[in-house]
Amino acid sequence: MSITEEIELGSAHIYSRNPNGAKADSVTPAGEEPCTLEQDRTEESVIEFQATSDVNSSYTTNDTHTRIKNLQPYTVLVGSFLGLIVNLGLINSIGAVQSYVSVHQFSGYSASTVSWIFSIYLALAYAGALVSGPLFDSKGTLWLLIYSTLFIFAGLMGAANSFQIWHFVLSFISLGIGNGLGMAPLVSVIGHWFSPKIKNSSNTMVDDDKLEKFEGMNTKLGVGVSTGLATAGGSIGGLVFPLMLRKLYLSVGFVWALRILAFTCLGCMICSIVLVKERFRKEKKTSTVQLSEWPSKFINFCKIKDTRFLFIICGGFCTELSLVLLVTYFASYAIAHGMSESDSLVLITIWNGVGTLGRFLPGLASDYFGRFNINVIMLVGYCLTILVLLLPFGNNHKILYAFSVLGGVFSGSILSLLPVCLSQISKANELGKKYGILNFYLSLANLFGIPIAAAIIKHGTAHDYDNFIIFVGCLSVVGLIFWVLARVSLVGIKLNVRV
Repeated sequence: MSITEEIELGSAHIYSRNPNGAKADSVTPAGEEPCTLEQDRTEESVIEFQATSDVNSSYTTNDTHTRIKNLQPYTVLVGSFLGLIVNLGLINSIGAVQSYVSVHQFSGYSASTVSWIFSIYLALAYAGALVSGPLFDSKGTLWLLIYSTLFIFAGLMGAANSFQIWHFVLSFISLGIGNGLGMAPLVSVIGHWFSPKIKNSSNTMVDDDKLEKFEGMNTKLGVGVSTGLATAGGSIGGLVFPLMLRKLYLSVGFVWALRILAFTCLGCMICSIVLVKERFRKEKKTSTVQLSEWPSKFINFCKIKDTRFLFIICGGFCTELSLVLLVTYFASYAIAHGMSESDSLVLITIWNGVGTLGRFLPGLASDYFGRFNINVIMLVGYCLTILVLLLPFGNNHKILYAFSVLGGVFSGSILSLLPVCLSQISKANELGKKYGILNFYLSLANLFGIPIAAAIIKHGTAHDYDNFIIFVGCLSVVGLIFWVLARVSLVGIKLNVRV
């Protein structure tokens, strides 16, 4: 037959469509608008994008189509949240593994030697976005998340059965590659579904209606609050994983503790693979690159031509390095100032617990008052808590608990608002690429930052840790300055502007 008839008995819609594109007569109930092919044709993707997640309305009613479109952004958000519990949660809680192996498996090695293992892991976790970001733009999320899951599972299972230092190096290389492949698509995909406006390749704004994002919805989640909700998974993972490992170390031992962690991560990542789906892809361009051209291509790829992007990279480099160093050595700092080991782990638990609010609330506020505005305000608070609260009064245990609460809240925006601010200056089909470039430079900070901090701490005395806090505070202030410059590059020195 040249004409396919479709009947929906529930609402008595009966109409015919010609698969070759010709219109056919339609019958609709009285008072309703007829469904025509022109309505379907308005749902085309924007130039240079290839739609992948829009529901085919050829065989469904408009009501069903709208319900599915309204639901899918939230399923993607849930999937991203579950995936980031693993990817960011492991980064936030890796200190629980480092502290254990430093005392047991690596008791005969220096702290600086052990720190290189975890520096390499963190560097790969961020540098992997240099590959996964562009692949996400062109290929989507599916295979990236599958490979990420396999590498993470293999890395944790390998670490569980490791006895020598090179065993751990290989295991954490696998774990870092897995994190690197998964982090960029899980963060960047939020911008596909929740950005109020999306730029196409000609740098012009495209309305939501042309991208079929939230037709029929009365309310919308902004990109700030949605990214905050997704990245809050990192705080949940950073809260749950250390507590879980701490209990499992005593009950089942190190080997089974990491195996249980591996299977937990596997379950979360499988759910993420099922739920997360990109909205569109960058148009494929076939080109052949010779092996001799790769170095120049890589240099051109990493070249930063946008001043705003440069300021964001520098600001993110300094603030995120200060955060990673602070979270890594905060428990050791507390122990050096007379706190017990169990109480020092409680500080990390409090930090990660309130960090959930620190990622959600700034994201919510950024949708109303501006992303750069809220980020600068949060970083001011972060710098003050380090230099005014922790540095002079760190020997007071009550102050350490207060710092855990305030520092956890103010530091939340460092991870949650960074991709949000980046999306504000980026084209939608280049967001993965720019996020990859950003994380590549952040990986350099993590590769060398932890060994530098270990050299500053030296023998681990209270005075050495005070010098370490000064170093972290200086990094946070420099990062704040670059974020202010990024805001000035957008709107100048005007204060009453939402940006």
